[in-house]
Amino acid sequence: MRSAAAVNADANKVAVMNTNDMPWEPTEWPGISRKVLEFVNHAVKGRETALLKFAPGAALPPTTLTERLDMFVVEGSFSDEHGSYGEHTFVRNQPGFHHTLASREGGVLYAKWRVPIRAKAGERVVIDAKTAKWMEFPHRGADALHLYPNADGIETSRIGHVYQHRKIPSHDHSIGEETFVLRGCLKDEFAAYTQGVWFRMPCGVAHAPYTEGERCMMLIREGDLVW
Repeated sequence: MRSAAAVNADANKVAVMNTNDMPWEPTEWPGISRKVLEFVNHAVKGRETALLKFAPGAALPPTTLTERLDMFVVEGSFSDEHGSYGEHTFVRNQPGFHHTLASREGGVLYAKWRVPIRAKAGERVVIDAKTAKWMEFPHRGADALHLYPNADGIETSRIGHVYQHRKIPSHDHSIGEETFVLRGCLKDEFAAYTQGVWFRMPCGVAHAPYTEGERCMMLIREGDLVW
């Protein structure tokens, strides 16, 4: 994680960031810029959520992770010495993992560094959402692709693809939820969340989301606000 001022660090507040309106900030690495959505500097609760933009041929220096790193390819493609990751590929790397991340053609990456909730690191995960088998939930009005198991009952993540003209019953997020809209638009009684919007709902805050004339695809994480 980087050393910086806190960004959306109060987990008890709703946070909404429209990344389309945010400027790209230069980094110390040539050809790489970022948009920081969340930053908490804490030995136990520490995390950073950001978009990283790689120019063609840009690369991060060789890195051994001290935190867990989740990556989702929003645009373009990326690679390291362990493989190649195309658009809409999710990767989870655990602390101690060593890699040199680069993008030959350029791309945008959604990245989240996190001090693990559990001491046990867990397995590395690589899922290509374009080729993986999705689960259909017509009674819930959505298709879903689960990205990692919720073995400890705390954290879970999925990509949800909600049908058009779907109303989701009002619910509160007892373990908190953060969402990044990949495609389409989701609305609730507070706002409209379009492609490129990141929002975080604290534990216990209720809302009733719905879609209108288009489907909405979202990267969803639950439990990250619980320690």
